[in-house]
Amino acid sequence: MAIKYLKPWQLLLYVFLSALKSFQIVFIAFIFQQFINYAQAPTGSFLNLVLLAVAGLLAFGLVGIIYQVFYANLVTKINLQIKTEAANYLLNVRDKEVVVDSSFMTNDLKQIETNKIFAELDIIYNAIQFLAAVIVAFVNSWLLSLIFLIASFIPAVFQNIFGPKIEQNSTTWEKQNSQYTETVGETIRGLRVINLYDVQNTFCRRLLDSARKMELALKKTNETKNIASEVTMTFAYMCGMVVPFSFGIYFVAHGQLTLGTFIMISQLANNFINPIVTIFGYLNDIKTTTPIWHKLKQIVAVNKKKTKQAISVDNFSELQLINAGVKVNHKWIFQKVSLAVQHGQKVLLKAPSGWGKSTLLNVLTGNLPLSEGQYLFNHSENNGNWNTLHDCFSFIQQRPFLFEGTLRENITLGRTVQQDVLDEVAAKAGLADLVADKGWDLMLTADGNNLSGGQNQRIEIARALLSNRPILLADEATSSLDKDLSVQIHRTILQDFPGTVIEVAHKVTAEEQAMFDQVVNLNLK
Repeated sequence: MAIKYLKPWQLLLYVFLSALKSFQIVFIAFIFQQFINYAQAPTGSFLNLVLLAVAGLLAFGLVGIIYQVFYANLVTKINLQIKTEAANYLLNVRDKEVVVDSSFMTNDLKQIETNKIFAELDIIYNAIQFLAAVIVAFVNSWLLSLIFLIASFIPAVFQNIFGPKIEQNSTTWEKQNSQYTETVGETIRGLRVINLYDVQNTFCRRLLDSARKMELALKKTNETKNIASEVTMTFAYMCGMVVPFSFGIYFVAHGQLTLGTFIMISQLANNFINPIVTIFGYLNDIKTTTPIWHKLKQIVAVNKKKTKQAISVDNFSELQLINAGVKVNHKWIFQKVSLAVQHGQKVLLKAPSGWGKSTLLNVLTGNLPLSEGQYLFNHSENNGNWNTLHDCFSFIQQRPFLFEGTLRENITLGRTVQQDVLDEVAAKAGLADLVADKGWDLMLTADGNNLSGGQNQRIEIARALLSNRPILLADEATSSLDKDLSVQIHRTILQDFPGTVIEVAHKVTAEEQAMFDQVVNLNLK
């Protein structure tokens, strides 16, 4: 249940407010009874009766406002708790037992909010409203109330009939929705290639085909749920109103019940039928979220089982690969690679495009285990040991990761850094002129589109220098830059960074190659 994310006192307070709000229907039924009784036999002060009705409704209106505010706060709290679980899994869990994509983080979690969180809270409210109506009605006429009550449970039959089909259709919709989101993402990422080769129609058909499958799956889910609601509502009103009303009129006609009491019980009986119908409707809503909730439960279980315990490796001295090889999907990416890198060395690893250089860097950081061979770090085996290894590496990518935020935020990545340290790093990375001209609060667009390629790379370098980790990895860091800028970047990396540098590249000029202490041609391994 989603409400498990509430603290006990929050749930109890919600139940209390729900109970207060539920007594509004009892009060209204009581007022109806008093007005009808007065019409049949005027006794007492009619003005006092009107004032009681107005004062009571105002009081319950205030209770309703408090209830709605508290209700909204509870929904927000549960949503944030669920998103925290999903975010922790997305960012901290290395072995992805459950796939979390953008569709899950947006569409699926929104489904949880609208069809599960709302439903569970409203089920509590409707159940309390039902109980309040039943108790008061039974006090006034247990026989007629019993007839209304029995008839109110007819919808349960239809819930059992339609429930499994709704759950099955929801599972299909969740899969198609995830596929559509992925197709949209692929289409956006490939726009340059699509436009270059004039294949817009092909990819438009591909995108619309995915959208059609998603919409049809959603249509089946909503169609089944809505048909279930209509059938349930029809039989609920037929059995829950026509039959009991017939008995009620008979009792009044034969003097076994006053008209005021009959109207009162009829009014209360609406809250036999309506809450029951509403509750079963909400149960159908909850069933539509079953596959998503199951995935979230798996995420929570993995989060509890796998807590990150980083172990620092101090005083880096040497790393070695001995006859290393990586196989992915039964295909060897590389084999029999041996490499030794000493502290402080600047090492260039050369290999053609497609050799597997990025895979090799993933091995070094512990992000990918070797399929064969050894990986020694400071003379100890550390194959695939991400928790131990990654804290020793900073990384310069071919396409720097930049997000919408200030220049300061993009370099510090949200960490608190003293201003003098930040200024020193900016100067070493060649960003002093940009800072002087635009300032640290310069807003960058996503992917750094309002900066040059060289400035984007220098932000990556600044991050590496700021992290003060012993080894800097560079993956084709200058391949998309012109020659002069590439030389400048290499001078910054190799001369201003005091630690160890390992760069992989397939094309480096002789001038740049001369800056390295060791050049390893991986294609000869």
